[in-house]
Amino acid sequence: MYNNYYLNKTALVTGGGSGMGRGLCQKLAECGAIVYCTDVNVANAEETVKLIGDSTAVAHKLDVTQIHDFEEVIGEMVAAHGRIDLIFNNAGMGISGELRDISISQWKKVMDVNFYGVLHGSHTAYQQMLKQGSGQIVNTSSLAGLLAMIPLIGPYSASKHAVLNYTRVLRNEARAFNIKANTVCPGYIDTPIIDALPAVNSKPGWNREAIKKFEPGLPVAKAVDYILKGVAANKEVILFPRIARLILQFSRLFTGLYLKASNKSMMEFRQKFRLNE
Repeated sequence: MYNNYYLNKTALVTGGGSGMGRGLCQKLAECGAIVYCTDVNVANAEETVKLIGDSTAVAHKLDVTQIHDFEEVIGEMVAAHGRIDLIFNNAGMGISGELRDISISQWKKVMDVNFYGVLHGSHTAYQQMLKQGSGQIVNTSSLAGLLAMIPLIGPYSASKHAVLNYTRVLRNEARAFNIKANTVCPGYIDTPIIDALPAVNSKPGWNREAIKKFEPGLPVAKAVDYILKGVAANKEVILFPRIARLILQFSRLFTGLYLKASNKSMMEFRQKFRLNE
């Protein structure tokens, strides 16, 4: 098991107030880590800490779109513990719909959270880790960041490709300084992000209908185990579950069939769920 890897390490988790972020905070605390649970909604972060019931866990408001928030929280971690060992840039959001309906402001909102949020956290933590000579940066991308194309989630997909590429460059550069970087690429995880996902110019229920085509959703606890095991093993890309690996392999081996299935999904959306032409 990976438990000892996290013992007494200081870890910052973004989006820790719900879903996979909450699950990471809980498991890290269980493994003996000193957890800084952060979220733009501090009440949710406080609820996570309450669920943990561990005095070493700290709740803190953090808006990932604001680099100053990272500087403040990491500064507090260093002042209290002398270091930051791990950062999990987990916070994310999405939007679905056709590109013709998604506004530039909606694009910007997704990129601000999913890519720049990761960049802000990674950059700030990296500067401190360079000073201390060690550390690990864990960035959440997605299966969507590995697939060549997924219809109807353009901004989300683009942001996750950006996270994957950025983290690969960071991993290569940081190795010389004893700093690790890993990319988490989950398939569908059963978290509130699906219900919170805005669907532009679409009938209610589209997001859930689309997800049914893939899988019922991996429970958060199992997803957290995949992540923490992969981080402890320093895997470059942590891709899970098995169905996600199979989808990626299928898309690469049978590109034509994959594109045909993607186009079929697009046509079904236009026929059944699109609102206005």
